[in-house]
Amino acid sequence: MSDTKKFPAIGLLVVFGVGSAAAAVSLAGFGWLMVKQGLTQEAAAPLATAAVCLGSFLSGLLMAILQKGKGLVWGAAEGVLFAGLLFILGTLYQSEWETMQFVRAGLVLLMGVLGGILGMLRAERKRR
Repeated sequence: MSDTKKFPAIGLLVVFGVGSAAAAVSLAGFGWLMVKQGLTQEAAAPLATAAVCLGSFLSGLLMAILQKGKGLVWGAAEGVLFAGLLFILGTLYQSEWETMQFVRAGLVLLMGVLGGILGMLRAERKRR
């Protein structure tokens, strides 16, 4: 039995770190794009949401591939980690929640689940 199967919590956090790094790199790329194209501050929220969704998708995908199954569960777990991070940061920097924060959290959770399902399908295809 592999170490990842024995200690899924450690793998969950490591893959969450990889997804967070991907989100940070894409945030930097989107920031560069905003400056280069002269985009206004209104474009920041959708681009930030896209970056965090990318990180959630990637971490769900990697976790499902590493665990070789249960993609829905592992993708949802990664999505919950990212959505929880959004809630914590949103609570620290805002006094009340708006509808868009809940929509963003839902999108992040959905992207984690989709990544997990795709990773599970990819792992099943390799086993056959």
